[in-house]
Amino acid sequence: MRYDAGAVSGQKTFDVAVIGAGVFGAWTAWHLAKRGQRVALIDAYGPANSRASSGGETRIIRMGYGADELYTRWSQKSLAQWKEFFAATQQPLFLETGVLWMGGNEDERLRQTGETLKLGLTALDAASLSQRAAS
Repeated sequence: MRYDAGAVSGQKTFDVAVIGAGVFGAWTAWHLAKRGQRVALIDAYGPANSRASSGGETRIIRMGYGADELYTRWSQKSLAQWKEFFAATQQPLFLETGVLWMGGNEDERLRQTGETLKLGLTALDAASLSQRAAS
């Protein structure tokens, strides 16, 4: 199976070819196109396929990176840009649901990062978790 960007768009010449239509390739192609470049996005299985490492229905945008606030800040900026992308393209490709992250009490740095950057993290003990699961 082969995905041909030229066949889909009707375009035969491009300024840039992006190989790989996973999340990074698609994002790169999108930003190049926004800057006026004619972009061919090439992937053996086409864009948004289930074989991509970033494909499927179980992906997350992770906000907690321990003590390294830089990655967390990048994640926040990335999420804001993804939301802009979905609004601009009117494609409902992202559903914000939250996540349950299991860990011990020893990661004080993650808690501090969450508080500093206002991530809205909630620590649950066993009783609180059981209560939420029951409802």
